[in-house]
Amino acid sequence: MAIGRPWGVPARVALLVAVVVGLAALRIPRPPTLCVLRQYTGVPCPLCGFTTAAVHLGHADIVGAFDASPLAVAVCAGFVLVPIARRSRLSTLWQRSSRRTRQIVPIVAIVAPLIVSEVWQLARFGII
Repeated sequence: MAIGRPWGVPARVALLVAVVVGLAALRIPRPPTLCVLRQYTGVPCPLCGFTTAAVHLGHADIVGAFDASPLAVAVCAGFVLVPIARRSRLSTLWQRSSRRTRQIVPIVAIVAPLIVSEVWQLARFGII
């Protein structure tokens, strides 16, 4: 028997808010980039901009966060929405889907946003 977690979504929202507000409040000196790939090659990775986006979210600047990393904004939204989706009709459809679908969809759901994010970052830094 599954035990419901009525505070799942509010707890996730509170945790997310605490993290982004905490990052926004930090005033520590840091190198020009935290990305090792960008530091040594000049090429940004798909995850470049996550910290900047979190700081913008902490300042309630959603547009700035999206400009820094749409993937970071999507990950934050997904972090909050996953518990809701798990209890929705989508969960039933997922359980009824074929084994092949359940293998391919997660791969595409991870790889496609990373590719789009990499293209976004390359354009953001003027490489393409």
